Amino acid sequence: MPDVGDLIAEAAQMPDASVRFAQGVSNVWTPEHLVALRDIVRREHTQQLRLVHAALDRRFEQPNVNWMGVFRAAAEMAVMERVGHEELPVEDRNLLLQLWRALLAAT
Repeated sequence: MPDVGDLIAEAAQMPDASVRFAQGVSNVWTPEHLVALRDIVRREHTQQLRLVHAALDRRFEQPNVNWMGVFRAAAEMAVMERVGHEELPVEDRNLLLQLWRALLAAT
């Protein structure tokens, strides 16, 4: 099981500006060659994913607004990176973390 403690801690530290950033995102998709990994995460790592989603829900206290989908997608891709970390090339790891990092860095 991958450790998602750092993602939970980062979720709690998401800046307020990340909401504005998320509102400006029109589409998030999983690259085709990583869909199988996404399916594994959804099937075998749901607990870790739920923990990160719950941390985001605690941070923003608005779990049903449209822009939370951006945070949930970013969290899913970050968990995918944790699950596939050993097997994925650095380019794919960076791609999976790109949105999460952008949300964390929003100003």
